[in-house]
Amino acid sequence: MRSWDFQRGFFGMDRRDFLFGTAATVAASALSHLALAQDSATLAKLDRISLLTNDFSDTLPEIWDRSKPVAPKKLDMMDLPDAVAGHLHLHNLEVCNINMLSMESSYIGEFKKRLRKARSKVVDLIVELDPPATAYRGYISVCSPNPEIRAHAIEETKKWIDIAAVLRSPSIMPNQGVHYLPEDLTPCIEGLKALVDYGKPKGVAVILEPRGERLDQLVDLIKGSGAYSNPQIATEAGLRLLYPLALTVQHIDRRSNLATAIPLSKKLGFKGWFSIETDGGPDPWAPIQKVISALLLYL
Repeated sequence: MRSWDFQRGFFGMDRRDFLFGTAATVAASALSHLALAQDSATLAKLDRISLLTNDFSDTLPEIWDRSKPVAPKKLDMMDLPDAVAGHLHLHNLEVCNINMLSMESSYIGEFKKRLRKARSKVVDLIVELDPPATAYRGYISVCSPNPEIRAHAIEETKKWIDIAAVLRSPSIMPNQGVHYLPEDLTPCIEGLKALVDYGKPKGVAVILEPRGERLDQLVDLIKGSGAYSNPQIATEAGLRLLYPLALTVQHIDRRSNLATAIPLSKKLGFKGWFSIETDGGPDPWAPIQKVISALLLYL
């Protein structure tokens, strides 16, 4: 989510934005209800696509402080699997824990039932632990240089690994927050390894996306801890480095250079899901639809 490296790689690519928009226009007809009902090849491609629940940030409640109630918004998390399946014919969700309004087993069980009803599944669970004031910065992280914060983050993230296992999510993605780490990555590797070891017998892997660190540092974290990558990176060199380390999802948005990324993903054997990440907005469906249309051209 919101990787600085990722954004830096795509801003200013006017020609790519133009090509992406053209691709989306050309592919739009492939998404009619009739085409989807009849075209098994399109359905197979759609099965490689997921989206983040946080794409609905303006219409879906978010919870950062679980000691306080959250005001409802236009869309309820329990209704999201059916809404996504109905609007977009997508049955894969990358769930952001800030959209799960409770960690109680009854709530998680009900959401699992809603997934089953929509014939949908969770392909990754994103874990953010920071309060709103430091949202997405990863200060409360298993990579924190503060040993007390690091230990607290490990224990809290283990709870989400348990939830991921209940939802049969094949991975979680914690926020490593390593943009402020010193050169010594040992504490971070040890923290991540604790999660990897905890999740392995439960069938839940740990994945990491670029958060602003050097790519060689990210690779060291992944290889040192036994984690995997979310290859959310702009450059071909970066993709070549991270695709072989990828397992479950790759975040994609409208700026993504799909003409390079998708063929390269096939060549390097990435079998996971292309998970759509947008900026939300009052009408979240339209930007998601544009990315789907472009993806269908290349998958």
